[in-house]
Amino acid sequence: MRTDNKLFILSNGRVAAIDKKTGEISWEVKLKEYIKTSLSYAVGQIFLEDDKLYIGVSGILLCLSAKDGSFRWKNELKGWGYSFISIANANTGAAAQDQINAAATSAAAAAVAVAATTAATTASS
Repeated sequence: MRTDNKLFILSNGRVAAIDKKTGEISWEVKLKEYIKTSLSYAVGQIFLEDDKLYIGVSGILLCLSAKDGSFRWKNELKGWGYSFISIANANTGAAAQDQINAAATSAAAAAVAVAATTAATTASS
């Protein structure tokens, strides 16, 4: 299963893969299987990288397969409490890095054009 045509949601103690074209649920996992606290009103974060979903909820970090929702690992983050977990990743991947490089090149070209216009205007004054 390709993950680029899927949306991944986290709500009410469940994680699901939704088909973008049809809106159908491809798979669904109830997190209470891995987290023993009540998740009815828990606020969490979900992050996709390659074929892995990282879910932070109730002070616990889980990793599931994006393909089918199967369990990969769990870290209970002992000593961190049970509040909201914010997730970020430094690995942007080649495609994202290409976009960042293209944006930087465009910004540099625009700066050169502004500098050239400013120099030409100043010289003609």
